[in-house]
Amino acid sequence: MLEQAQAELAKTLWEQSRAAAMQAHDAWDLVMKSQKTLMDSMRGTGAPFALAADQFDKLMDFHSKQYQAALDYMDKMSAEYQQMLAKRKK
Repeated sequence: MLEQAQAELAKTLWEQSRAAAMQAHDAWDLVMKSQKTLMDSMRGTGAPFALAADQFDKLMDFHSKQYQAALDYMDKMSAEYQQMLAKRKK
């Protein structure tokens, strides 16, 4: 019974980590699609092109790292879920 509960918890954590990875990817995708708008907005406030480009690069780097962290966590949760399923089969 305890192993069943642990397997269900592992599955839930994997599903949540998958959803988080999808959200991180969507956020990163939105930033990429908004490049021109973001650059124009920063330039419109008087920021030189080089500064606007640097800020955009920093934003892209942030989202890239968030997405990678979400993928890493999803991989970890997937491995734990697989271990729980393997234990149940024994």
